[in-house]
Amino acid sequence: MDYSETAKKTVLRIIFLGVTTLEVAQLLDLYAQGQRNFSNVDLSDAQLKSANLIGIDLRGATLNKADLSSANLIDANLTGANLIETSLRGALLRGANFSDADLSWANLTWANSSNTKFIRANLSVTNFSGANLIEADFTAAIMKGSNLRGTNLRGAIIQNLRICADTEFTGVRNLDDRTRLYLCSIAIGTHPFTKNDSRQTLGCPI
Repeated sequence: MDYSETAKKTVLRIIFLGVTTLEVAQLLDLYAQGQRNFSNVDLSDAQLKSANLIGIDLRGATLNKADLSSANLIDANLTGANLIETSLRGALLRGANFSDADLSWANLTWANSSNTKFIRANLSVTNFSGANLIEADFTAAIMKGSNLRGTNLRGAIIQNLRICADTEFTGVRNLDDRTRLYLCSIAIGTHPFTKNDSRQTLGCPI
């Protein structure tokens, strides 16, 4: 059986079984052939640094501890995906959808996450330091121990957060006054690593 036949059978397993473990080489080969639907696949610990995966569908996928640093995930759909301790450092995430995803302990430092959806996402101890978060949507997200140090929050939607505790906002840029006041009304605690008080990093009134 040649490799292309194996790849086709893998696609059928993805479609009919719903969940399967997929090797990185198979994923990249199928993607190159035009396949975009990889929902529910298990890519734990996958090495996908700098991979070009524009528009990929990874809904419900497991990517725990995967290396997607510097990957191109523009317009990718990662709704409900598991990305615990995943590296997305420097990744292109413009227009990607992480709604309902678990990004706890994930590394998104210096990622371009403009127009990215983090609606209802678990952002516990997620590191966004230095990221571009222009017009990103954090509606109803969990921000516990999150690090937004030095991020660009111009036009970001931050509302109805389920939790805003122990979060680092030092040096955030372009945070509008209305959102700052909202965060000041709910923020509590100190960041677990920087030890900075969340309200102080927001410049909240005493």
